Amino acid sequence: MKTTANINFYNQLLRFLIYLNSAIILVPDQFKGVPIALLLLVVIVRYLKLNQKPVLETKKFVISISFFIILLISIAYSSDINFAMRKLETGLSLVVFPLIFYIVGADKALLTEKSIQTLKLTFIFSLVFFLISTFLFFYFTEPFYTFKSTLIHYTNLVDIRIKHFEIHSIYLSICIGVAIIFTLSIIGNCGPSLKKALFFVLILLITFIAILNKKGPIIFLGIVGLIFLIKNKSNYKHILYISSISAILILFILYVPKYNNVNRFKELFNIENNKNSSTAIRIQIYECALKKIAQSPYFGYGWGDTKMVLNDCYEQKNVDFLNKNYNSHNQFLSILLSTGLLGFFTFIYYFFYLFKISNKKESQILFLLTLYFCLNMLTENILEREDGVIIISLFINILLFKPNKERDVLSNKI
Repeated sequence: MKTTANINFYNQLLRFLIYLNSAIILVPDQFKGVPIALLLLVVIVRYLKLNQKPVLETKKFVISISFFIILLISIAYSSDINFAMRKLETGLSLVVFPLIFYIVGADKALLTEKSIQTLKLTFIFSLVFFLISTFLFFYFTEPFYTFKSTLIHYTNLVDIRIKHFEIHSIYLSICIGVAIIFTLSIIGNCGPSLKKALFFVLILLITFIAILNKKGPIIFLGIVGLIFLIKNKSNYKHILYISSISAILILFILYVPKYNNVNRFKELFNIENNKNSSTAIRIQIYECALKKIAQSPYFGYGWGDTKMVLNDCYEQKNVDFLNKNYNSHNQFLSILLSTGLLGFFTFIYYFFYLFKISNKKESQILFLLTLYFCLNMLTENILEREDGVIIISLFINILLFKPNKERDVLSNKI
């Protein structure tokens, strides 16, 4: 009886820590590792106290950490070990979260549908709190700022003016995209009060992703919505709902004030005449990355040397990128630069496996999140920044390892 009570205590503590990790955006930067470490510690202690150990899915775990292991091996032939160690520290979530959910994933009493929904809601409402509170903070504390000027400068302020909570606007946009997907997965299967709250939240999320005005996360969210409609064979309710969201988002993008009165989407149609646009800069970075990959295609340059290799190319091209320390701005190119074709194919197989498991488990949430993250990796190294790697590793692994009790689909009751 005492053992049962102890296990129940650890279960409650474990759920709390999982929810805390889903609200990681509200944790100061210097303490973000603490909830993850506590979660791992409680998972291990709980496992040791269990009388009946759950069946561990070792194949999933090995595939989940395989590309990270290859990155780790590549440190051996990196010349900049200090930089490699910093990247290793940032990327530890890629091992820790698979280990956590490898240990607890088969426990059907722990990872219930209710607990997964609570996890989603915690992430959604903590993000909304962050967005509203930071906006109000800028509005009331920035000298001479009006509501309109706060709208205009929010994209830059969120990255530089909230000490210990800074987050790049692209990564904040990606988080908003995830929250929109989560909201759509919940909104049709909840009570009237929560449904009204989520409708309001959805409008807020659309507003803020339009204010941030980052091309990649918005375009990729649209692609995910289109593929969802195709997979669900044109359910008219889904078409109406997603079309309405898309129309609202487009209107906001067109009419919400922009920083320096610039709409970033216009640069997609004027790359040649604007060499300083983010799109034009990315094209030049990709040229350098591909050139260097071709010079060492099989094993790459090592995890610690990608920055040095790219900087060498920037210097040769005589472009002003050295002071800004640009990375490859494409996760797949970064893997190729770090580990060559061996690491790249391991990385690709990992995502192929995620799509395969999502189909086997009939989990549309896992499929759509994996797709959304993959698309964003085409323009960002989101596994190399703490803001990206924690969110991806947490949600992908909890959905990958959780027991398959029923179909995990977006709601038909809109």
